[in-house]
Amino acid sequence: MSLKLVSLASGSKGNATLVFSDTTALLVDAGISYTQIKTELKDFGLTPSMLDGVIVTHEHIDHIKALPRLEQDCQVYAHPLTQKEIYIRQGVLKNVADVDDFEAGFIVGDIAVTPFRIPHDAIYPLAYTFSVGHARCSVATDIGVPTHGVMKNIRESEVVLLEANHDVEMLKNGKYPPALKARILSNNGHLSNDSAAKIAGLLSGKSEVRQLVLGHISENNNTEQLAYEAVSNTLEQLGNSDIELAIAHQSRRSEVFEII
Repeated sequence: MSLKLVSLASGSKGNATLVFSDTTALLVDAGISYTQIKTELKDFGLTPSMLDGVIVTHEHIDHIKALPRLEQDCQVYAHPLTQKEIYIRQGVLKNVADVDDFEAGFIVGDIAVTPFRIPHDAIYPLAYTFSVGHARCSVATDIGVPTHGVMKNIRESEVVLLEANHDVEMLKNGKYPPALKARILSNNGHLSNDSAAKIAGLLSGKSEVRQLVLGHISENNNTEQLAYEAVSNTLEQLGNSDIELAIAHQSRRSEVFEII
């Protein structure tokens, strides 16, 4: 049985990732419009009501924009603290799945879902690993620094969607106000290209990761080319890396990554 991952959109304007098996379909975050989600799902023979759940990483708008409409179609999986914050921000949160011990993980259909903590300026931010049998993938964005916990949880996944948010020099020299720059650069902000490259180097030859998908790339403080080159250069320096690189885009979906 295989497991597939495809980024429907990834970036500061909105994030949504489809993770699906032969029998189960999960949407990780719903930070783009409901219409766009519906259109993207159609190409995979799915409708919003056919989703087995929406898995929420945290409460920032670029991850929950479509939730008020989408929760009418399917269940929502979110940490209890994140649930409360979403209710405060959006004024409604219905159809929430009852999970006894959220951080211990849970099963939706035939997909096992393993949450893990990440450093970010949200109430209780999480990344996730998904598995069916021996097939595993992870979605890990909105991370301030690459912690031991992050590394531990992604190293056994064959496909990892990893943040490469900004080029440090572009951010420092850009037009963002000082407070926003400081937030992004902080330990509870976002991963830079250099940090993503460091993670890739640590994973190369020492993990199960075969495909690293760079995502949440800033349109103002980065380019896809800069992100790709930063990580690619690190892997090339190591020689014969077993990791292939790909990009998750803001304006269009990525290729479909399959783990068998």
